[in-house]
Amino acid sequence: MFGFILKYITGFAKISISDGIHTRLLNLMKNKKINVWGITENPDSCVFFMNLKDVNEMDKIAKKAEVSYQVIKEYGLPVLLKKNKKRFSLLIGILLFAAFIYIQSLFVWNIHISGEDDYTKEEILDVLENMDIYYGTYKRKIDTVELERKLREEFSEIAWISCAIRGTSLYVDVKETLDVFTDTSLTVPSNVIAVKDCTVYSIITSEGTPVAKAGDDVKKGDILVSGTVNLYDDNAEIMDTHYVPAKAEVVGMTDNMYHEEFPLQHYKKEYSGDNKSDYTFHFFSYEIKLFDAKVKYPLYDTVSDEKAPHIGESFYLPFGYKKNSYHEYQLVSEEYTEEEAIEIANERLNEYICKLQEKGVQILENNVKISVVDGKCQANGTIRTLENIGISKEFDIRKEDTVIE
Repeated sequence: MFGFILKYITGFAKISISDGIHTRLLNLMKNKKINVWGITENPDSCVFFMNLKDVNEMDKIAKKAEVSYQVIKEYGLPVLLKKNKKRFSLLIGILLFAAFIYIQSLFVWNIHISGEDDYTKEEILDVLENMDIYYGTYKRKIDTVELERKLREEFSEIAWISCAIRGTSLYVDVKETLDVFTDTSLTVPSNVIAVKDCTVYSIITSEGTPVAKAGDDVKKGDILVSGTVNLYDDNAEIMDTHYVPAKAEVVGMTDNMYHEEFPLQHYKKEYSGDNKSDYTFHFFSYEIKLFDAKVKYPLYDTVSDEKAPHIGESFYLPFGYKKNSYHEYQLVSEEYTEEEAIEIANERLNEYICKLQEKGVQILENNVKISVVDGKCQANGTIRTLENIGISKEFDIRKEDTVIE
């Protein structure tokens, strides 16, 4: 098989001899160390194969042997390239493009963040950049497990973080609410700790050793359920110790302070209808501004629309463009009536409560009062809630020197 592949790469030809003494020709070729194979001899003809590079020698050898020959067909890569000489540049282009796609597939060209609410996408991107993870980072440099751990430390209010690389995209999925039972993605020894100051309302442990109980006041970071499990003998002495990923449902009661204030006198944006746009093309880490809008509006809003070509959902290419649109506006002074201000304050309070409920928080009491004083509308008070407050945090067994009895 390998021999045929080699012959195909160098090229070979099928030769036919129609008259003369075949044996003499073959002996002369053997003396000149010309390789032939697949010989088929008939009474009036002989057919065989030979390397393409030796075909030019056939004229001299055939004349000396006093025979005539014919090249029936030529085979191999050289023949194919010769036939497609005009398409050679296209072939080179395809090969170069394939090489480009492969090389850029080794890097991250898109960072997709989902599930964020209290934290903005820009905040998470800034933290990733401080960790040397940004557009164009070598994929093998990113340890997703380690990245999840560091992000959990950086954003302690986030209950769950998942990082994954697919194609040329890094996906960061965050969850700011807690499931009924603490996230079970950790398989290493871990404790369940409190994510905020509160009073423990209830605690149901499925794995680990409970440390807190209902009615306890706990601080943020306190251990609620330990991943250290001691086994005791009949004399109540520790016989063995296991370290497990603690799992539990811990509900806490919290009084959330609420404060909202805004003046009755306010400014409203009034758009003139004038707008300008410009485009920026980016290639890898380079940016080229194709057109400068030269915005001279005293006040304007900027709306950006960024596009990047991609193959499928995850395979992004390292180039694209961004369109910036600038919309002029003027500020017009207005004043809310007392009724309008109270209605707006109530709407904002309801939006805040709805966001809490979307996170699985149960509202027990709403003690917020709204009033209009000295040209300002104020909403002050507390909202008592029940919510899951336990989150997993891994620990190093070598440093675990606290004995849970």
